[in-house]
Amino acid sequence: MDAPTRQRDVRRVLWVVLALNLLITAIKLVIGLVTGSISVIADAFHSLLDSSSNVIGLVGLAIAARPPDPNHPYGHRKYETMATLAIGALLLLVCAEILSSIYNRLTGGGAPQVQLESLLIMLATMPVNVGITTYEARAGRRLNSDLLLADAAHTRTDIFVTASVVISLVGVWLGFPWVDVVVASGVVVLIGVVALRILRRTSDVLADSAALDPAHVEAVARQVPGVWFVHRVRSRGRADEAYVDLHVKVDPAMTTDQAHAIATEIEQRLKQELSVADALVHIEPGYREPPDPWEAMRVRMRAIGDGLGISVHEIHGHQNNQGYAVQLHAEVDASLSLEQAHALVTQLEERIRAQLPQVFSVETHIEPKSVHALPLLEGHPDVSLLKERVRAIADGVYGPGACREVILHPSDGHFTATLRCTWRADAPLVEAHALAEEVERRLLTDLPVLSRIVVHVEPPET
Repeated sequence: MDAPTRQRDVRRVLWVVLALNLLITAIKLVIGLVTGSISVIADAFHSLLDSSSNVIGLVGLAIAARPPDPNHPYGHRKYETMATLAIGALLLLVCAEILSSIYNRLTGGGAPQVQLESLLIMLATMPVNVGITTYEARAGRRLNSDLLLADAAHTRTDIFVTASVVISLVGVWLGFPWVDVVVASGVVVLIGVVALRILRRTSDVLADSAALDPAHVEAVARQVPGVWFVHRVRSRGRADEAYVDLHVKVDPAMTTDQAHAIATEIEQRLKQELSVADALVHIEPGYREPPDPWEAMRVRMRAIGDGLGISVHEIHGHQNNQGYAVQLHAEVDASLSLEQAHALVTQLEERIRAQLPQVFSVETHIEPKSVHALPLLEGHPDVSLLKERVRAIADGVYGPGACREVILHPSDGHFTATLRCTWRADAPLVEAHALAEEVERRLLTDLPVLSRIVVHVEPPET
């Protein structure tokens, strides 16, 4: 159910309950004034409070329905919680009013006048209260409305209060006027307990107590493929509109697009399965046990480069008694000048040496990310010349006519090349693989515009 429909249904329920509460209030107040019964008047005030709480709920609901604005980027839904808090505060005021009436009765004396008509009317209002409570509580559960559930709990006290008043009137009728004071005291306790429960529940929301069980959030997030680990789960708001933030560890070699896709999927599943209003997923690189220290260092160097906007690849290292001497390729924005690119790559080298003490030397080969300014492609938008050069290099390894097909795909300012080449059917697989690697090496060396090479080797057709 969307938010506008929910707001409309909650508002309709409050209007119905308000009309019924006003009717009951009028009946009870007339009875109390005629008989002079503190309990009946207290019950009338309680029913009047039901009406007041409905009005407060309608006002709070109208404000809560407003869309987010610059001053309230998370929306206005907490105004509904504040209206619920006001209902709890009004209940405490009713307790004070009844206690004042009890004090006056104990110090001033007197006894209520009881008539059979009063008792019958009081009994007649009980089924109405039962109907109101049942209707409002069911609607509150169906609509996930804290306001309706709190108002229903408040209205439910009318049932017990009315029963207590009936007992009080019977006691006075039988000649025990003190029963009226005792029952009124019980009403105070009953209303006070309900008020404290409402105040505690609403204060939890306003104080940003945890709205969801972290274990449930972690379970949903871990179902998304690619998630290694979930931790630091926090939530706030109400159960039907919680705001969640969590940290998720993924493969450190994962691209930004892949990590973003995982974060988006986690957000969607949390919204669908846990009714989360919004989720903030913080992606972190996870580190499983690396196969060797050098692989862990390579992962770390790529991560350092990502932080500077540099694509690091072709990482090679040589170890001696001083540590590691590293050589790598660093792709930077092609729009930078040589001075700017050199300064940026110098930062990369300094950070690698600072974060990896075992590296004593870093040598970088600076490359532009974009190929639009490369001389090879100027004047050749159909890249036909590039295909011919790729084919010539491959034939130089396998033999004339061995390269049957060359397919080029643009990729982030470069090209990836797919080649279909033939070799002897009886040749060992190791030999065929070595030749493919030689083709790849020559292409990457002679044609920097190529970023990735795939060589498909097959036997000649018979």
